[in-house]
Amino acid sequence: MRVRVVYQSTTGNTKRIAETIARAVGCLAEPVGTATVDEPVDMLFLGASIHAKDIDPSVKKFIAGLDPALAKQVTVFSTGFEDKAVGIMKGLLARRGIHVSDTCYFCRGKFLFFNLHHPDARDVTRAEEFARSVLAK
Repeated sequence: MRVRVVYQSTTGNTKRIAETIARAVGCLAEPVGTATVDEPVDMLFLGASIHAKDIDPSVKKFIAGLDPALAKQVTVFSTGFEDKAVGIMKGLLARRGIHVSDTCYFCRGKFLFFNLHHPDARDVTRAEEFARSVLAK
């Protein structure tokens, strides 16, 4: 099974979870700005968070460029204050005709003085378990 993990991270929170998921599924985490999907992928984990009420434009550009024939299924994940990024990514992917997993992963992420210490060890463990459970299905 070909698996990829692609993410966008401004503060490092989503990067940490992306790297955790990648280790759990046996691949490397790739920043969205340098990632391309030019060969079939059975499972693509895609991560982002909300900044200024929306996901980063680079994530929208990545999704817009995804070929539905190459990305067989996408599972989204996010960090932050709320899981709004999950819904935005799911909607954009669905509009492209890409199969989006019903399951997703979200954990709090630190920003300034909020959610200090997150993602924490428990968040990381849950991300590992989530990634393994997605591939086990």
